[in-house]
Amino acid sequence: MVEIPPRKSKDGLPRGIDRMPNGNYRARVTYDGRQYMVGSYFTVGDAKAALAIARSEIARKIFVPPVLLRHQRRSQDMSDRASAITVREWADDWLVRLEGTGRAPGTIRSYRSTLDAHVLPAIGDKRLPDVTSLDIEAMLGGIATKGAWTNAARTTRSLFLAAMAAKVGGLVESPVTVTISKPRRKASSGNSEDIATPTEVRAMADTMPAQLKISVHLAAWCALRLGEVLGLQRRDFDGLEDGDGAVVHVRRQWNSKVSPPGYTEPKAGSRRTIAVPASLVPLITEHLDKHVPAMGEAPLLPSPARPTVPISQTRFDQAWRTAREGARPGFRFHALRHTGLTEYARAGATLRELQERGGHLSVEVALGYQHAGLERDRANVAKMDAVITNGA
Repeated sequence: MVEIPPRKSKDGLPRGIDRMPNGNYRARVTYDGRQYMVGSYFTVGDAKAALAIARSEIARKIFVPPVLLRHQRRSQDMSDRASAITVREWADDWLVRLEGTGRAPGTIRSYRSTLDAHVLPAIGDKRLPDVTSLDIEAMLGGIATKGAWTNAARTTRSLFLAAMAAKVGGLVESPVTVTISKPRRKASSGNSEDIATPTEVRAMADTMPAQLKISVHLAAWCALRLGEVLGLQRRDFDGLEDGDGAVVHVRRQWNSKVSPPGYTEPKAGSRRTIAVPASLVPLITEHLDKHVPAMGEAPLLPSPARPTVPISQTRFDQAWRTAREGARPGFRFHALRHTGLTEYARAGATLRELQERGGHLSVEVALGYQHAGLERDRANVAKMDAVITNGA
């Protein structure tokens, strides 16, 4: 039998081989209806050899296109790099990601402090998938105080759960298996012990120094956090000349936890515009006239020492602790916000309206105020039912 030599291309090269502009020889094969480049070679002999190997693999059904091989190698390299990431490297990445999601600077600093003090010295140089539950228990076993232990355990748990969610390090389960006690719950939003009456709110406001009285009314009836009250400036009030159309814009907070203290974005999801009750408008107008410089950036509660910045939280807290003793000893300033939102719910606010006025991301938090309003509604219905039953 006479062997038929392979057909040649126009330039005399075997089919599947052509010369490239740089002088090298390119070998190509057709596989599953598509043409794939096998490689580029310095000599035509090398190209022929590579082409022969590729055709042999196709005939034996073991051929893998080079482009797919390169993709598999890249994927493997990425997987190897991901599994090689250390706890320290992931911790840095995690904190950057948290900052990008709008997590409060104080929270991130707290995480960083806990990581630097307890977590990274113990397991920072280990690869994420190499950390075991025994490593976690040993790390936590070296922490003396209960509070520091709990912070370290919670931070480490969050760190590894975030790695699993981000598919970093090839983790399939968290090594943090210790039991962490739940934080003590604050008084419920619907707890009557955490809510003041309008009379008590006025009493506490009247006992505050004159330049701070307005803070109590705003915290209660506009549902503001202390940082938001301290962050208010003259320009944040609109429509004061029209009592029924007055609003306050929550655009920033005064953050005492940053160094030095300064204005920061309000708590995530808390930027909002709030309708001001008409009864507060004269009080706000009087306060602005008497206690706030004329420029728009002037703080609502200026510091006596530096009028361009708000009063310090320390001095404010001192004034508040004195003021509350006459009406509600031990009553928290933040509970004024609970008071206002509970009354807002009792007035018939929807869940969405409660979320917007309070600047809540969590539906569950807003739902607490709605439940408090429902309790009041049930009490009123019970009284009405007594009248219906007795016919009085």
